[in-house]
Amino acid sequence: MIYSHSMDQDLRKLIEENNQLIKENLELTRENQKKIKKIRLFIRRTMVGKILYWILIIVITASAFYLSKPYINNAVKSYNELKDKVDRSTEIISDPGVLFKDINIIEKLIGS
Repeated sequence: MIYSHSMDQDLRKLIEENNQLIKENLELTRENQKKIKKIRLFIRRTMVGKILYWILIIVITASAFYLSKPYINNAVKSYNELKDKVDRSTEIISDPGVLFKDINIIEKLIGS
């Protein structure tokens, strides 16, 4: 019977140790669950922040393009006018007779 009593004590110790380990495991599981929830919230907030960041960048870029479009069109128009004048000047320099192309000198001399 002594042997049996010793086995009962050993069995009780094992059960108490197992209970203690289960309680510790439960505590760790709850702590991990809290940490995981915090990480999920952080990830969600970060994702929302990134989405808002890119929406803001796209909106600013689109509005800047929309608002600057008249200035860009005006600059392109001025460039084309300047290019036409430079082309006309180059044409006159290469062939000065172009200036007198539409003038009939004989009619001017006779006075008609």
